[in-house]
Amino acid sequence: MKTLILLLLVTVFATRLHADTNALCAQFDTQIEALDVRGAKQTIDKALQEDGGSCHALYRLARVLVLMADQESDEQKRSSMYTQAVDAATKALQKNGSCMGAYVYRAAANGKIALSKGIFTVGGVVTSVRDDATKAIQLHNDTPQRLAAAYYILGRTHLNVQRKPKFIRLPLGLGWGNHDEAMTYLSKARELRKDFIMFELEYARCLAEGGREQEAVAVARRVASLKPQEPGDQKRQQEALELIRELE
Repeated sequence: MKTLILLLLVTVFATRLHADTNALCAQFDTQIEALDVRGAKQTIDKALQEDGGSCHALYRLARVLVLMADQESDEQKRSSMYTQAVDAATKALQKNGSCMGAYVYRAAANGKIALSKGIFTVGGVVTSVRDDATKAIQLHNDTPQRLAAAYYILGRTHLNVQRKPKFIRLPLGLGWGNHDEAMTYLSKARELRKDFIMFELEYARCLAEGGREQEAVAVARRVASLKPQEPGDQKRQQEALELIRELE
């Protein structure tokens, strides 16, 4: 009888803890949408303290660390936060290997690391970005927004890699970079999440690099008029204006 009562108490506690964590994760998502990065970090820290580190809380930690790092001016601190984000996403996957969000944000963090170090000096990291984004797409067990992010990361990775001639990339294991695939994946991201500045800007760049300058300018002009939805969007709108000036 005592054992049964203890099991019931444990079940009730676990159910309540799960509900509290879900509520905090939902609050985190709302704060990110409101561009409140600092508040979101505090919320997810609370979730991690309460549940000991669920996969859902850990991959959100990875996400907010990437956002914070993007806003950090100190290069060493920025690099450290990207690494922490990779670690958090990896821990999430250790808890749940089917956690799509963890693949997405590990890919995002490693992508930032590769860009900061130079993608052609860290070919293995770049390939892991491609593989994690591909795995997230294959899982397809999360929100359309996260699926769109996976397509965006995969498209951006192809776009960045194909900028060097293939004969240079091949010895680095990066011969797979392809402009047509970049266009396909970025187009898919845009279909899944319309009027999202980050995706639109990268698509405009892809159009420009494919020789479709007029279309690129048209998309970039739209970027400048869209409502910011993600931290860093105002900077991206400035980049869109710079792209227009370069192409006109």
